[in-house]
Formats: sequence, structure tokens, C-alpha cells
Amino acid sequence: MGKTIFWGKTIWKGIRESNINISIIILSLAVLMADFLLRADPVGGAFLEGASFQKVDTKKADLVLSYLTQIVPPFQTDSTGPGFLSEGNAFLAKPTITNTIISTLARDSITTYTISEGETYWTVAYRFEIDIDTLLWANNISDVNKIEVGKKLIILPTNGLLYTTAPGDTVEGVSKAFNVAKDKIMAQNKLTSNVLAADTQLVLPGARKYVPKPSTAIPNYAGDTSYYTGSVLAGSGNFGWPINSGARFFSQYFGWVTKYYKHTGIDLDWRNGSDIIASDTGTVVAASYGWGGGYGNHIIIDHGNGYQTLYAHLSRIDVNLGQNVSRGQHVGVMGSTGISTGTHLHFEVRQNGVAINPLIYVQ
Repeated sequence: MGKTIFWGKTIWKGIRESNINISIIILSLAVLMADFLLRADPVGGAFLEGASFQKVDTKKADLVLSYLTQIVPPFQTDSTGPGFLSEGNAFLAKPTITNTIISTLARDSITTYTISEGETYWTVAYRFEIDIDTLLWANNISDVNKIEVGKKLIILPTNGLLYTTAPGDTVEGVSKAFNVAKDKIMAQNKLTSNVLAADTQLVLPGARKYVPKPSTAIPNYAGDTSYYTGSVLAGSGNFGWPINSGARFFSQYFGWVTKYYKHTGIDLDWRNGSDIIASDTGTVVAASYGWGGGYGNHIIIDHGNGYQTLYAHLSRIDVNLGQNVSRGQHVGVMGSTGISTGTHLHFEVRQNGVAINPLIYVQ
């Protein structure tokens, strides 16, 4: 009996000591495994000396993964190349530098970027985490497929529009014109005053450039009984200031005035001068005196590229129906005819018959 108790105690002591040893072994293995997982490269298994790590937003990672599958070349089937997604052995490597986001640091001002070989506007927009429209609008790019290696691009710090102020502009006026909150404009551009100096570049966060649906027919939206429908002279698509004056005073901007009424152009009062000029080259398709559906005496110029401009409330019309005009050519004199409370020019830019904000286009 005594021997039995002795061996029993000896065996129990051994088990306890073994448990301690096993625990130590398990803990050591866990530490080694954690170190291996943290240091291991997810593709080749190589160790990254001095690597640093950060938390990953899995939703954003999924979005990036989805995006890369659309913009990278056809998938590889081995792990020897630059490292895209592989259908063959299902590995995921780090993307090439072309597809790497480089805007991890907050950008609060406009910067520039030079296009490199192999890049597209899509990959540049992706690098700086802005949408493609913001990139195209800021750089006046109309053909997304025409890439110029070495070209410097304007990069906005956030999605939106880049606007160059005109004489007489205020933050409040720009806010109403582009439907962007005044405080957002002031914060984004670090402004301390409502008054704006001319030729100041403003970033308008969240502003959008309206692009109407294409149409083959150009409607007679002023309801003119005499309306030219023959061939027209093609313009450049770039619109100039419609008054022969360097001043720019606005009495009303483009956009919704009330819930039920939208102002479809911009109003420029007598302080700008009275000499009205063609905003771009084209053909006069309407030159009408009278009520004109509220426009009063007005001119409509068709620019042969889907765009038309309208000049309303004139006191005098100095061009004829069907006449070709060039950009900057005198066409009439400012007045107060039709629905008008004072001498001013109501100026509209329309694309395929749809009114768009002239301030986005006028240079």
C-alpha cells in the first residue's frame, strides 16, 4: 500500500511538471507563430525586415480589390511578375506603383501631378482618391482616352469643381450659384471674408458640373415664330463674357429661386456696360422683338455643336436672323424688355436645349 501511494505521488508530480512544460511549449509556439504571421510576405513567404503594420478597413479593401480587377491588365497565373490577382493559384500580391493610393496624408490645397507612361486618368484619380469627373473638370479634359505622358494635371484636394472668381463675386453669391454651403466654401479655401478678389481659384467641395442627356433636336425654347433652321457655323465650345466689359456684376445667379421657379441663366446689370457681344462663334437662329415668352427683345445664337446661347431683355438688336457671327462680335444693346425690373442682360447657355450654369463654361 505504501509503495502504491509513493508511486502515485511520483506519477502525479510528473504529470504536473509535464503540464507546466507543455504550457511553456505551447506558449512559445504561439509567440513564434504570431511573429511568423506578422513578418511573412503574403505572396512569396519572404520575411520583411523592419516592416510596419496598420489596421485595414475591410470594406475599403474590398472596394479597392473590386476596382483593381477592372483597371489592371489580364490576370497572371504565377507569382513571378508584378503581382496582380491570379486565377490559377489564387494569390493576392501588392499592386504596382501605378495603382497605389498615395493620398494617405490629408491634402487641403490644390496640387499638380505629372502623368507617367502606362497611366490613365482613371488610375490617377484612384491614386488621389478623387472621382474621375473631378479630375476631368479641373483640367478641362473632354476625351478621357487621350492621354499625354508628361502632362501636368491639376489635382483638387476633394471632389468638386474648381472655380475662378470674377470681379464682384462674393462667397454668398458663389454659394447660391453652385448650390454649395457657404461655410463649406470658406472652410475649404480658408476664407475669412465674404468678399472675393478677382481671379481667385476656389475649390467648391461637392459641386457638380451638369451634363444633360444628348439629343439630336435643338428645341425652340423661346417660342419664336421666326426661327432659323438651316446650316449653322460651328463654334469652339469655349464661351466668353457676353458683355464688352472687364467688370462682372451679377444681379441674379443660376439656380432655384423658389421651390417652383428656377432661374435658367445669369443676370448681369447695367454696371457691366451695355454693349452685348457673342459669347462664341455661331449663327443667329432667333432675333425677335416683343414679349418673347418673357425674354423680351432677345437673340439666340446656335453654335453648331449642341450649344446655344441666349441674350434677353435687349433694348436693341443689331444682327439678323440667319447671320453668322464670330466670338466677341457686337450683337445688341442691354435693355429692360419683357419680364424685367431694370436694365440688365439675362444670359443663358443651353446644351441640347437644357439650361446649364453659364459660370461653369464662361471664361
